Formats: sequence, structure tokens, C-alpha cells
Amino acid sequence: MTSTPRSANLRYMRERGSDIALTMVRRRQVHIAVAAPSMPWSFAAVMAVAAAVAVLAGVVLGILAAIDLWVGSDRWTQTVQAHGRLQLFGFAAPFIVALALEFLPRLQQAPAFSRSVRFGLPVLLISGSLLAGVGQVWYSRLEVLTIPGGLLIGIGALAFCAVSVRLPAPRPLRLDPQPLFLRAAAAWLAIAAVLAIWGYLRITSGVTPIDLSHAAIETFLRGFVLLTIVGVGLRAFPGHLGLEPMPARRQQVLLVGFNLALIAWLGAQGLGPLAELDWLARTADAAFAVTIVLASHWLGIAGALRSARSGPRYQVLLPVAWLGIVVYALLLLASALLPWGNRLDLYEVGAIRHQFLLGFMLPLMVAMAHIVLARFGTGRIQFENLLTAAFVLLLVAWPLRVVPALFDFPTSDVGRTLLGVAGLLVMVALALTATASARTAYLMRRVHR
Repeated sequence: MTSTPRSANLRYMRERGSDIALTMVRRRQVHIAVAAPSMPWSFAAVMAVAAAVAVLAGVVLGILAAIDLWVGSDRWTQTVQAHGRLQLFGFAAPFIVALALEFLPRLQQAPAFSRSVRFGLPVLLISGSLLAGVGQVWYSRLEVLTIPGGLLIGIGALAFCAVSVRLPAPRPLRLDPQPLFLRAAAAWLAIAAVLAIWGYLRITSGVTPIDLSHAAIETFLRGFVLLTIVGVGLRAFPGHLGLEPMPARRQQVLLVGFNLALIAWLGAQGLGPLAELDWLARTADAAFAVTIVLASHWLGIAGALRSARSGPRYQVLLPVAWLGIVVYALLLLASALLPWGNRLDLYEVGAIRHQFLLGFMLPLMVAMAHIVLARFGTGRIQFENLLTAAFVLLLVAWPLRVVPALFDFPTSDVGRTLLGVAGLLVMVALALTATASARTAYLMRRVHR
């Protein structure tokens, strides 16, 4: 039998008394090219920039209005409204949208969005809010900027709604309605942006009509923010907190409850030719508050806090942050059912709103950053202690901002001092969040290059 070259080489090595006979077999390597998203670090960069906008612009204006200083003294209403728009459309919206654009393809089992979508939409929201904020505060010369700013916000919000709705659901919606929460949230962001534009079209001396301003803010918080958090939580909380998945029927109840309550509330505000209906507004508030309590119970958040042991920090931070929405629901329910509920002044309404913002939304965003900066980033949390410190500072700032306004002494010296301290704590917390996010973006960019 004729020897092959490999067998001949082995016989030759054995005949020469070689101690080791090596058989070299070269395997053909097949490389499969997987299209990775360009600029994978963009979500962390947007988180850093959005938090920096809040620190350098949004919170600063809030502090100036609280302590009655500079533009917060002679342009108080314009400053407060610009502060609100910057915090919502310049910080919260791009921060949440950037994360949603990372979450959505994973949750829906779809390809990643393009760079123009993942980076461009948050930039539209940030730049539009900055233009509109400048136009409101310096209205005597720059009020013309408010409408272009509002249009940029609207384009960003409508584009986000379009890309969110176009994603196909991985399973039949009757069996898994979770994607509907995120689609509804995107739609409510677009509606909030339209309401903001409507207000800018009717602006006078830098002040938008109070009813439109109030409607835009509440639509943003109750529709976009809360439905996004619940929608993501339905997927993320069972895995990260060890909770039981929620049955489809209960998800449907929550989805209908939240959306109908918000629709009823908007219908009661007297926008445009409609008449204001106090009884409908209070009924909608009560229904919304009850749905929040129901969602908290069905998600099992209290059980997650009791069972948290020595796991990752977010297993404690997420349930603690969720307590803020329960307090908000109780305040909202009290204002809807008690006789004095229809006599709340501007400060008291703002206190309940900041219970949502500072007592729930901001701490939850920082708690979720502990997860996303690791899972979507470098595999580990950069500057984790900074993020945790930011969470603690927000918990301290929460009662300092809410209590003075809720109990009707925000304009006293003590009240102004407490509001100012709360603002400084929020600035530091968001600066720490921006630093941790920027560090993650920098390291991801180095690895990507």
C-alpha cells in the first residue's frame, strides 16, 4: 500500500528514534461576519450629555427660580417653564430614548437601529430643548427660537414613535402585550411634544399658556415615562429582581387603565374649545393612582425588596426607587378624593409632580444605569460608587424639594433654603451620573476603535 506523506513522515520520525511524534492537522477556519452596530457607545454618550444639560442648564434655572435670584427673580414664570422643558425634553427624554433604542431591538428580537437613529433622535431632543429654553428666558431678543426649538423636539419625538411602532412583536400581542406599553409610551411622547409646540405657537413674552404647559408635562410623565418604565420592567424585573412574570391578562388591565386615565385627564383640562371638567380630572387622577398601586402589587416590588440579600446593588436600588411612585400615587389619590383637592395652588401641584420626578423617575433612572452601563457597555460598571452615591443624594434631595412646597412655605427663607439645597444635591447627583456614563462611553469607544 502506498504511504501518504503524513504516514511517511510519522514512520521516519519513529525510525529516527524521535521521542515525540507530532501530527499536524490544519483545520479550515470559517469566519462568520456579524454586523455590529456602529458607534455602540452612543447610548452612554447621550446619557452623559443629557445629564450634563440637566446639571448646567435645567437644574440651574430651577435653583434660580427657587431662591428668587437673577432671571429667577424678574423672569420667574419664564425661568420655571424653561427649567421644566429642559429637564423633560433636554434630559429625561433623550436619556430614556437612548436606552429605549438599545432595549427595543433586544426585547423585540430585531436588528439594532442605525447610527443615525440611535444618535440622531436624542440630539434632536436636546438641541430643540436648548433652543426653546434660551428663547423663553431671554424672550425680549430671542423668543423667535422657541418655535424652531419646539419643531426639533417634535421631529425627534415623532421619529421615535415611528421607529418604535414599526418594530414587529416577537409573539402574538394577545399572549404578550408588553410591546404595546412601549408603543403607547412613544405615542404619548409625540403627543406631549405636539402640546409643547402648541404652547410655543401661543407664547407671549416668553410664557406659554399655563393649561398647555401643564398638559404637556403631565402627558410626558404619565404617558411616556411611566409606560416606558412599566414596559421595560415587565421584561427586566423578572430577570434582574427574581420576580414572577406578569400574566397577559393583568398586563392588559394595566395598559387600558393607564391610557384611559390619561385620556380622561386630558379631556378634562379644557384645552382649545373644550370646557374644563374638574370632576372628570379628579376621577382620572384617582383611576391613575389606583392603577399605579395595582401595577406595584402585581409586579411584586415589595417582595423584591424583602428578598434582596447580597446580590448586585441594583437589586436594592430598584425597589427603593419604586417606593417613590407609590408615595406619588397616594398623594395623587388624596388630592383627587379629599375636599381640598381642587384648591391646590401652583406650588402644591408642583410638589406632587416633583414627587414623581425626584422621588421616582430620577432615582429609578440612576438605579437602571447600574444595569445598562454594564450590560450594554464594557461588561462591568465603571465608577459604580459614583452612581450609587448619586442615587443616595437624590433620595436626600427628594423630601427637601417636595415637603416645603407641599406644606405651603416655599417662599419663606427656610423654604427657599431647603429648595436651594435640594437643587444643589440634584446637580451633584446628575454630575456623578454624567461622569460614570462618559467614562463608559470613552472605554467603549477605545475598544471599538
